[in-house]
Amino acid sequence: MGEIMRREGWELRLAAEIRAWEGRAFAWGSADCLGFCRATARAMTGTDPIPDLPDYESEMQAAKGLVGLGFASLEDLVDAHLPRVAVARARRGDWVMTAAEGVMPGAMGVVTGRHAVHLAERGPVRRPVLDAEVAWRIG
Repeated sequence: MGEIMRREGWELRLAAEIRAWEGRAFAWGSADCLGFCRATARAMTGTDPIPDLPDYESEMQAAKGLVGLGFASLEDLVDAHLPRVAVARARRGDWVMTAAEGVMPGAMGVVTGRHAVHLAERGPVRRPVLDAEVAWRIG
C-alpha cells in the first residue's frame, strides 16, 4: 500500500470534483460510489488509489470482478489499498462506508466535514460522517 499525498490546493479540487457529480444518478461502472470516491482522490492527489479495476455494468458484474481480484467485498478491496482510520478521525477527502438510510448498503462516500457525500440512486446525498461504519485515509 503506497503512500499517496494531497497536492497543494486539494481543497478546491475536491470541492470542484464533488460539484461535477451533482445531478449524476447512480449507474454501475460509470457513476457509482467507488467511481465517485476514486475521482475525488484523483482530484486531490493526482493518483487513483485503486487502479486497474475490471469494467462492469451491473451489481453482479461488479461482484464477479471483486471475486476475480481475490476480494470477498468492496470493504476488503479498499482495505488492501488504503489505511483505515477511526470514523471519528476521518477528515475532509477521506472515504467512508455506510449503510445509512437513503444510500445503498455498503455505500462509499467522501467526507466533506461533519457530513459525507454518497452517490445514491438519485444523485449525491449527504449523510453524517458518524453514521459510517468504516473510514479510510486519503493522503
